[in-house]
Amino acid sequence: MKKILLIIGFVCFQSFSAQSIMDFDLKNVELQGMKPATIDKEMKDIGITKIPFVTDNPDIISKIEDPETASVIKNFYTFTYNNPRGNDGGVMVYEFKTKKDLEAFLSKNFEQSNTRFLVKDLFCINIWSDYSLHVKGKETSEDHLNKLEKYYVNLGAKRVKLQEMQPVDATDQ
Repeated sequence: MKKILLIIGFVCFQSFSAQSIMDFDLKNVELQGMKPATIDKEMKDIGITKIPFVTDNPDIISKIEDPETASVIKNFYTFTYNNPRGNDGGVMVYEFKTKKDLEAFLSKNFEQSNTRFLVKDLFCINIWSDYSLHVKGKETSEDHLNKLEKYYVNLGAKRVKLQEMQPVDATDQ
């Protein structure tokens, strides 16, 4: 009887600690000046059918990421925003198969002013905003990034610092 209770307790603990990619869904997050993206032809061609979008389909993931990276992604989630001026922003969440896969992915990316990367367990959260309106009283890209980062930090993610891009030396050409 003790063994059965121990097994039941372990299974319950695993289900509480197991994280789902949908735990990172952007619920009730608004980015001023942006609306949830409408599905365009390019998105349909990839296989994205709605916003938010989540998949574990390797064929769809390989249209979003390079084949090597796509092969180590277990689940993918995106919530994309845009506006009539063509600016966009949002989040892509990748659930990797192993910690090593996650670390390899992070090592291939660089710091950029319009993006931030956060990590929680085997999840990599890539937030971005290309919204560059600088009108007093209106949100900017930086405001969007801060809002999205705070949302994910409250869910337990931690921001990671990526490698800096090296300037291109014209003499090497």
